[in-house]
Amino acid sequence: MKVRTIGVLSLFGLAMSAGPIWAGPVGVQRGLSPDDQQTAAIARLETQRVQVARAMQVPPQNKGPALIRNMDQSSKLNDLINRLQSGQPVAPDEIDQALQPTLR
Repeated sequence: MKVRTIGVLSLFGLAMSAGPIWAGPVGVQRGLSPDDQQTAAIARLETQRVQVARAMQVPPQNKGPALIRNMDQSSKLNDLINRLQSGQPVAPDEIDQALQPTLR
């Protein structure tokens, strides 16, 4: 009886510890098709564009050099979104650079 219980508990413990091995990395999306990747990139760029547009309405960001920087960032984001939507190739580095926060 004791040997059987110890054996069952050992198998149960082994099964529980082996689960995370097959789970894969946490927070990484697997198996996205190119269309899904493009859709996700467009959504992230549009979110960034909305944030830049909001920043242009806040008093310290709507005057002088800050306004020019925000307008430039907005223009770059619009260009990337239009290129992605029209099917033109866009380098992932361009998308990553556009999503970086601007220095203030």
